Amino acid sequence: MSNFRTFILTLIASFGLPWLCLIIIPAIKYQALTPVAYDKDKDGLDGYYPPAPINRQGQIIYAREGCVQCHTQMIRPPQLALDGWRKGWGQDQEARPAAPTRSNTLLDYLSEPYAFLGVQRIGPDLTNYGWRAPSRGALHLILYAPRSIHDWSTMPAFKSLYIERKAQGPVAEEALKLTGKSAPKAGYEVVPTAEAEALVDYLLSLKKDYPIPGATAAVAATPAKK
Repeated sequence: MSNFRTFILTLIASFGLPWLCLIIIPAIKYQALTPVAYDKDKDGLDGYYPPAPINRQGQIIYAREGCVQCHTQMIRPPQLALDGWRKGWGQDQEARPAAPTRSNTLLDYLSEPYAFLGVQRIGPDLTNYGWRAPSRGALHLILYAPRSIHDWSTMPAFKSLYIERKAQGPVAEEALKLTGKSAPKAGYEVVPTAEAEALVDYLLSLKKDYPIPGATAAVAATPAKK
């Protein structure tokens, strides 16, 4: 009986302790987080970190369409011998420093009910995609017909987020500028739905590169020059 009790207690500890350390404690810590105010004298910034929320409606579409299966949203710690956050990460890389600056922190995901850290790295990391994203129209082209941009692309097409309709007079301003095999048949046009617009809004809002109060203000990223 004592051996059986020891076995049960060992089994509980084997599963319970990892669950406690990896799930319960981090969840409690995350729920207790609040935005941190910048110190104008020390940080040279006003406001709070993180300063801007992501587009929530677009995040729901992102989750539903399974984008997280191929795209991560997590910059790894440099001590893991992986590429960490750098000044201007996701922007022009010509003048970036040789050493990584920081990885993501829990506060970077404060406004998100779910942190889409990713499952695989088939596609590029989207942590700061809002900085390097092309124009809104180009983003819609990528989502509707990825191979119209790069014929080698393995990204699936999200045509269900778009409507092909008969053109009424001149082509609508929001209609996609499709050419070649991706172009609709004569007299028709492809326009984004409200869901497609929300998804693009979400992708453009992904900018997790804000300086941490008291720690990285000196290496804060600046918006990419147009």
